[in-house]
Amino acid sequence: MDELELLKKDWKKREASLPKLSYQDIYKMIWKKSSSSVKWIFIISAIELSLGLVFLFYTPSYMKEMNYLFTDILLYSTYPVIIYFVYRFYLNYKKISATSSVKGLMDSILRARKTVKHYILFNLAIIALTSISTAIITYVKGHGGWEVYKQNAHLSDHLILLFFVVLLTAMIIGVCLGIYLLLYGFLLRRLNTNYKELKRLEV
Repeated sequence: MDELELLKKDWKKREASLPKLSYQDIYKMIWKKSSSSVKWIFIISAIELSLGLVFLFYTPSYMKEMNYLFTDILLYSTYPVIIYFVYRFYLNYKKISATSSVKGLMDSILRARKTVKHYILFNLAIIALTSISTAIITYVKGHGGWEVYKQNAHLSDHLILLFFVVLLTAMIIGVCLGIYLLLYGFLLRRLNTNYKELKRLEV
């Protein structure tokens, strides 16, 4: 008998002694992992919202000096939407915690992943708008304000402004996207893996 056959026989002996997981055991394991992932999504988003509210009430002096209506409207209109998303994350967690079927758990995972993706896209859009407006305001203020800029600006000044805005926005979006992928990407991948496992379980 060759070495490979000996290894096979040894593996079969070990396999016989390993505990067999039932359908219900596997489901419970996936359910616990999914519930934990959705709970962490809710916790991270709540912390993010809290930090945002702190920033809102303790705005740096250089931003107060800008005093532009557009940035104020953008800032204050963002928080109700973020609060809504945090509330959705909480509902997703409660829903997934109360799920008792494979189909229900699969639907809850899909719903949770969809909410996170919409949340990230919304935040990136707001970050882009804030970055663009802040970059324009900062650049124009550095050149004497709107009136002075309009009177003295040439095509080269507009091109420099455009380059400045695009570069700054791209850098900020890149950093924020990296942070979001780090914070939520791992949890989304776990949920995706759990969904695939449930799909195999359902077959």
